[in-house]
Formats: sequence, structure tokens, C-alpha cells
Amino acid sequence: MIYLKKYIPYLFLTLVSLYVLLYITWHTAPTDTIDQSSWSCQGEGRNTICEFTNFCIDSKTGPFIIHRDSQPPKINLINADPDGDMWFEPTRVNGPVKAIRMHQTLFVYGLYSPFHFSHFLYNGLIPLYSTMIEYGMPTDAWTMRALTHWTKNTPVDLLVPSEKDIVFDGKDLHTDKQIQPGHQTLCFSKAVVGTGNRCSLWHCDRHIPATHYASFKNYVFTKPHLPNNTCLTSIVHHKRTGKYRVGLLNRKSTRHITNLPELIDRLEKEGDFDIRSIDFDQSACDIVHTAQAVKDLDILIAPFGNGLGAGLFMKDDAVVISISARWYSEEWFKFSMTAIGRRIFNFECDRAECQEYEPELAASILKKYNVTLNATEMQAFMTEKYPGKTMRTYLPGKEWNPILQYQKDVARRVDVDKFIPYLRMIIENKPPKGVSYPDSCKTENVCCDKNCKGPLDRNIRNEHGPWQ
Repeated sequence: MIYLKKYIPYLFLTLVSLYVLLYITWHTAPTDTIDQSSWSCQGEGRNTICEFTNFCIDSKTGPFIIHRDSQPPKINLINADPDGDMWFEPTRVNGPVKAIRMHQTLFVYGLYSPFHFSHFLYNGLIPLYSTMIEYGMPTDAWTMRALTHWTKNTPVDLLVPSEKDIVFDGKDLHTDKQIQPGHQTLCFSKAVVGTGNRCSLWHCDRHIPATHYASFKNYVFTKPHLPNNTCLTSIVHHKRTGKYRVGLLNRKSTRHITNLPELIDRLEKEGDFDIRSIDFDQSACDIVHTAQAVKDLDILIAPFGNGLGAGLFMKDDAVVISISARWYSEEWFKFSMTAIGRRIFNFECDRAECQEYEPELAASILKKYNVTLNATEMQAFMTEKYPGKTMRTYLPGKEWNPILQYQKDVARRVDVDKFIPYLRMIIENKPPKGVSYPDSCKTENVCCDKNCKGPLDRNIRNEHGPWQ
């Protein structure tokens, strides 16, 4: 130990010398005088995309442009509903600047709730990927995350073909790809700012072409995966033989299917099914390994929510089945899947036998609204379809917020006796080979269930939709 201590000062000096060398190298990099920026925009309002020349960044000023007279436009960077819009405006500086000229194209984007797999995928990553395709998918592109709606500084898989991803919050530095701006100014010859408020959902102004979803899926499958990743090794095979590969996805906390063993037992006995259970409630299930977990499935059965987004990575003729709780269903994933070209169905049991009751969940939701119910009121809150009268006293005008959240998140049972025939109907209605997805949607209960008018109107019947 004494022998090693005498080398500590030399080690310290070596590290300081390396830091100084890197600092000098960075600050003596060849620079140019950048005189002025310019820009042109397409679209209007929240769906505007602007293309800039001489778009600059450094740690002192942040993103900025150079112009003596004109203020740059404000551009919405979020692909969600209008309440989620976030507007980005680069700083304007008057005079020329000394900067390292970057000849790569920079794509400036925003993320919406990136801690949520499907919001990150469908409201953030794929809109960015689609925009990059629209602008020629340059092989040496850089990206810059300028805004985040509801951040938790979650590690994200920015699976787009870019060299570096500039972020401004040090807590978002999770991979070698992410960097923060330095003291030396970088000026990009070309920057595309915004993604044009594009997604598959009803609240977005622009569409994402179905071909862009397919391209992204193929791109993900080019990425290496680890066979010993726990997202893959945790898959439980209940039956390894069968014509149809069925993946059963459950959730451990909210929206848990309480009688999944009963469903597995019936599937084993009454169908030609290869059956496996999948667990996405683990950090190892990034995009690449989630895709590997579902790529060969014919049918994915899961509670309504995040995991259904994995349907993108299934086979083109595969089926996604959402298990809803009594009294609650929504069309979020019907919009996504009809834009992609994945068959999707919702199964809901409206009988009292399928209803579960979770007082702790109810209390935790009500606590967020500073509401405490007595025993009689709590029973009404959990057991009635329309307990608005009970809640109106506490939250006038907002009484349905906690009600719908509870009905969405509560555990649920599958009516197995009705589900098995329903599944057989879905299998029998599979369109023959050669029939396009949009054409298959012309017949009820083929590409989507009977309650699918909104998604089909937007994504299939729309002459400007993703399939046109």
C-alpha cells in the first residue's frame, strides 16, 4: 500500500494532463465564421415543421440561430393531443459567431411521457423516425431532444439511425449516444425542427404512413439482441406444440388478470395452441428484446395498456386481443394497430362475475384528489357503473376523473366460456393470403372488432390516411 501511495500524485497529474489535452483539442478545433441563419416552414399551427440553415448550439446559449432582423418561429415538438403541445423557439443572436461547422443534418424533436413504452414508441420515437424518412434518412444524422412532456429521466432506446443525440439535462445521459452541448459552438448546416404532430391517433394532425411503421420494425430487427436477456429467458412455455403461437401477457400491479391460469388450462384443452406467458414488467424488456419476445406470435392476449404496443413487432397476419375490465374500454391501440396493419380485438366481460374489487387501488386514486369516502360511498365507487352522484359532492365537474381511472386500472377476470368461441371466430375470420389489410377491413370482425368505426374512418377509409 505504501509503495502504491507514492504514485498517486503522478496518476493525478496524468489525469489532469489528459483533461487539459482534451480541452485544448476541443477548443482549438477548426472553426468558421457563421454569418446568418435562414429557415423555411411547411404546415401550419401545431403541425408545422421548419428547416433551418446554420442552426447552432452551445452550453451557454443553448439552441440558437443568427439573424439581425427576424425572430424564428415557434414550433410544436409533441405528437399528442393539443393539451400536450410544447412549443420550441431557438434563441436569436444578432451577430456572426465562430463555430465548428457541422455538415450533418440535425433533427430536433420532443418526447411525450418517454417512461411509458407505448407513448415513447408511438408518440415520440416512430414520429421522429418517420420524419427522418421524409427528409431522406441521412446516414450521418444527429438528433437533439429539445423538449420532454412529463419526464422521469428514463433511459430511452433512441433507435433511429443517428450518430449522436444532444440532450440538455445531465440526467438524460444514459448511453454513449447521448451528449450535452459543450462550450464550443456547433452550427449545423441543416436542421429539421419538429415532426409535424404526426401519429396514428385521432388527436394528431398528420399521419404516419404504414410503410414507415414497417420500415421501423425492420430496422429494430437489424439490431443485435442477447439470448440470455431476462425478457426472453423469463418466458414460460405452457405448451410447446400447436398450430397457433399464443402469447399471454399479464401485469403485476394494475389491470391484473386474476384467472389467467384458468384461461391457460382451457387453451391447452380446447385448441391447437402453442402457449407461453410473457413478462414485460422488467427493465430488461427494451424495444429490441420486446420485439424478439413477440416476433413469432400469432396471437397476443393482454390487459388493455402498454404491452399491446408490442403488436408492432408481431407477424403481419397476427392478432392482438385486449382484455378490458368491466365498464371500461378505449380505442387507443385500435388506432395504432389499424395504422400498422395488425388485426386487433377487444374482449370485455360485462357480467358481475368478471368484476374484481380493489379497495386499496380505489383509496390510492382518491387520495390524489384529496378525497376520503365512507364505507357506503366506497362500495358505490367500486361496484356501480355510474357512481357520479357519489363523487359529485367531492369533485363537482371532475367527478368522473377518479371513477374512470379506477375502472381502467382495476383487476379483471376473463369470461373463459365466452372467450374461447370469440377466439375461434377471430381465427376463422383471418383473411386469405393476398388480401391487403385495408381490403380485409371492409368486412366486419376481420381486421378489427365491431366497435372500430373511429380508427377505421381515420386510418383505413381516409384518402389521406396511412395506407394511401
